[in-house]
Amino acid sequence: MSYNVTVPNLYYGGATESEIVASCGDLRDQYIAFGIDDIINYSKLSGPERKPCVINLSLGSNLGAHDPTSVMNRFLSLCGEEAIICVAAGNEADNPVALTAKFDKADSTVQTFIRPMIEGEYKTAQKTYYNLRNGQLCAYSNDADEFELQIVVTNSARNNKAAVRIPVTGNTNGQPIIYSSGGDYAINGAVVNQTFAKAFDGYVSAASIKDPETGRYYVLAEFFTSDNQTTNKDSNYKLGLLIKSKKAEQRVDVYGDAQFVYFDDYAQEGWTKGSRNGSISDMACANNVISVGSYNVRNHWPSLDGYVYGYNKKGENDDFPVGEVSRFSSFGTLADGRNLPDICAPGASVISSVNTYCVTNPNMGYTSAALQAKLEQGGKAYYWHQSLGTSMATPVVAGAIALWLEADPTLTYKDVVRIIKQTAVKDDYVKNTGDPVQWGAGKFDAYAGLKQVLLEKGTDGIQGVKTEQKQTPVLTMTGSRSFNAFLAKAKQMNVRAYTLSGQLVHSQVAQGNEININASSWEKGIYLIQVNGSAAQRIIIY
Repeated sequence: MSYNVTVPNLYYGGATESEIVASCGDLRDQYIAFGIDDIINYSKLSGPERKPCVINLSLGSNLGAHDPTSVMNRFLSLCGEEAIICVAAGNEADNPVALTAKFDKADSTVQTFIRPMIEGEYKTAQKTYYNLRNGQLCAYSNDADEFELQIVVTNSARNNKAAVRIPVTGNTNGQPIIYSSGGDYAINGAVVNQTFAKAFDGYVSAASIKDPETGRYYVLAEFFTSDNQTTNKDSNYKLGLLIKSKKAEQRVDVYGDAQFVYFDDYAQEGWTKGSRNGSISDMACANNVISVGSYNVRNHWPSLDGYVYGYNKKGENDDFPVGEVSRFSSFGTLADGRNLPDICAPGASVISSVNTYCVTNPNMGYTSAALQAKLEQGGKAYYWHQSLGTSMATPVVAGAIALWLEADPTLTYKDVVRIIKQTAVKDDYVKNTGDPVQWGAGKFDAYAGLKQVLLEKGTDGIQGVKTEQKQTPVLTMTGSRSFNAFLAKAKQMNVRAYTLSGQLVHSQVAQGNEININASSWEKGIYLIQVNGSAAQRIIIY
């Protein structure tokens, strides 16, 4: 049985007084940079007093050096001095898509298998593939020194010995080494290797260079292989990766593109599993940006068709246990020693506004089952839809920071990241579940951060001269019939509640700068709340 319930709108943004500016374009670095630059320039030209600016980047890639030295990350770092930039950590931590090899001495090796995420048949409209391995990986030295990388084809029927080795022994100056099965996968300049063709239909290529951006030596490999169903139907031949050091104290970080493959040992001795640590988005590794992961706040939701939906369960366990870090939320310990993300915020699942034109376009496939709320106002319908990912968690943080900037427009990146970490919630979930690196500083607390911003606002005054500033109280509903009042720097709270006709219905005094009000005995309606003689604010009791 299904039914619809009409209630006041439960869904709202983090900073309702802020101005939303969007810049659209291709998702290549160049156009992302143009968009960031557009928004910062809009902020600079917004009037005699420049408007503060927070930018949300719910995008990224797992490929790249994962350090602050690339051109894009240097650009982000510079922009972080003019705007607060929030970057999604990424959604790649479901699988071990990274590998870090630390070598104590020269000629040491680490080897791993490149394992398909979808094993067995993978059907497309044009063709069926078997154990499809399709993607890219990049392997970075911690400096300009070279290492050896081999893509290997192994044979499990012969104790995983290498049947084919595709070696990158030194700097190829960007020139690729290509092996192909020929036929439909013939490529100019490729080596058509019979053993490779016996194992796979497809190709593998690899090239190396000293990266002019980062100063680090790296190898980029690309592969597309499907098990040959005539000579490798039993999947004895597998694709692997071998890394060999050329000096002592060398570190090599390998990152997959997190699309179709991950790194695994197939439970074979002498082979290495990949790691979820290292799945952090490359853009999130820039300096002067706030990287945001996701934790679970909802795994069921009501829809407009009257039914309640939720995520699947794995055995007896919830797919997304409420309170825990989202299993997909990317993280990483970088070569420079930093642990990212900085913080986690609600990301699974978040109900947010969705574009009306998308909903009403039949080609987009939205149904009442996919929509959680609808509001008709001014002759137009507005819709809300649930989704999950660090791309949902990041705007939660960006929106709250916009609210903080309304309270204090002078906040810098350093101020914001310090307050985020200082006020983060470290509950039992943060302490006892998930990977500590994956959590960052803990759970983002927008309200605690806002209170800290208000407490610090104007503390030093102009040139060290302290001034009295008129503070606005912050009222926060803690239930349908209770609320909290906070007034920064207040030593005593005197709260009065009036009806719209001016009748006093409640008066309460407490020491300090915060007070909780129980309104359980009040009639339903709108009330005017006055704190320490301030201008009255409205609340609704229902």
